[in-house]
Amino acid sequence: NKLQEFDQVFIQIYNDQLKLVAGDFWCAKPHGYFMNYRKRGQGITNTFELKKGSGSLFFQTSAGLSKGKFQRQIIAGIENNQGPYRLRGAENEPFIVVLSGTEKVYLDGRLLERGQEFDYTIDYNSAELVFTPKNLITKDLRIVVEFQYSDQSYARALLQQSVKYSTKSTVLYLNGYQEQDLKNQPLQLSLNAQNKAVLSNVGDSLQLAVLPTLDSVGFFTNQNLYALRDSLGYDSILVFSVAQDSALFRATFTKVGVFNGDYVLEKTTAFGPVYRWVEPLNGIPQGEYAPVQRIITPKRRRMINAGIAQEIGKNWKISQEFTASETALNLFSKKDNLNDWGYGSLTRVVHERQPTKKGWKQRTQAEFELLSTWFNPIEPYRKVEFDRDWNIRGLGLTGQQRFGFIEQTFEHSALGSAQFKVQSFGIGKQFEGQRIYSE
Repeated sequence: NKLQEFDQVFIQIYNDQLKLVAGDFWCAKPHGYFMNYRKRGQGITNTFELKKGSGSLFFQTSAGLSKGKFQRQIIAGIENNQGPYRLRGAENEPFIVVLSGTEKVYLDGRLLERGQEFDYTIDYNSAELVFTPKNLITKDLRIVVEFQYSDQSYARALLQQSVKYSTKSTVLYLNGYQEQDLKNQPLQLSLNAQNKAVLSNVGDSLQLAVLPTLDSVGFFTNQNLYALRDSLGYDSILVFSVAQDSALFRATFTKVGVFNGDYVLEKTTAFGPVYRWVEPLNGIPQGEYAPVQRIITPKRRRMINAGIAQEIGKNWKISQEFTASETALNLFSKKDNLNDWGYGSLTRVVHERQPTKKGWKQRTQAEFELLSTWFNPIEPYRKVEFDRDWNIRGLGLTGQQRFGFIEQTFEHSALGSAQFKVQSFGIGKQFEGQRIYSE
């Protein structure tokens, strides 16, 4: 076996203050609210912590290659079907390899445990998920899977930096993260000057990042070949043929969606699928396949956040965090860059009262979160059922987001606790909602 085929191969050097790891490593969520990730990388990472008196200073720096790409997938359960359910990539890639130990499987918001004797099993190589009889799958269950998978399009560089200074009453922190495809180091793609010119012109319109796959190869008896025909006023139509004088063309078809292509799957032979042209209706294509190849564009994700948390007296805690994110969808193009950056802020105020003579402890917390339209976190930082709680799952709403709440909690060591919460959430002018509930 090759050395890189093992999950964890690394060299570690450490003492009471410093730890240096070279090889395979994990990057975990740093201190803060918006920045959330748990990444596997290959390179160098180090942490350094210096304590002096009541204060401490913490550094973490990582540089190397990212081993996985994050994806969150919502699965539609099938009645009484425990699986397997196929996981797909962020670019809708059908065949992926999931990185072991990176998956989180949620059922109605509850995090499941992997294992034949627990909730589910997963085949990382085939990216297939099977639920055990402990949870009977129905069409009404909410299944969400978060995972990382091996992306074979480009080598991907990872750079991470975290700094935190804390005392008894104050915490200051600054975090940075960047993950970028190396556009000049494609892994399984072959990009020539023509390919790069196409990518430079499409900008962020990734549906246009396609190239024709029609190729004149001559006649072969062991391939599905096509002839070029004219029909109904349309020219250069591909027609499946076995005639030696006309079956001279080969094409690879891609599923582009219903009413987006001019071909349909007709049959499958020993040499693969065969596609048939269908006439457009009123200028609208009637098929879902096209003789094109999608080109996955190189991308970059960057995020930085800074915050402060301050205790005031014995009862008050105030914190403020600011963040900025960049999502560049096509590093070959400088078009459509105005919507790459997004911004956000969080303000939190907490007031706690010490237990009274009757044993009651009171806690009041208020938060307000503001996100610009184009803000995009590295990984989701809200709870997995957040969009379901507000009934916006799958609606594709866009716009400035506003989320705030006030929470009042009463706790008693013997009688338990009670909580009352008022929440408000809005997305641009498309959605506005409030929730009031108690626990």
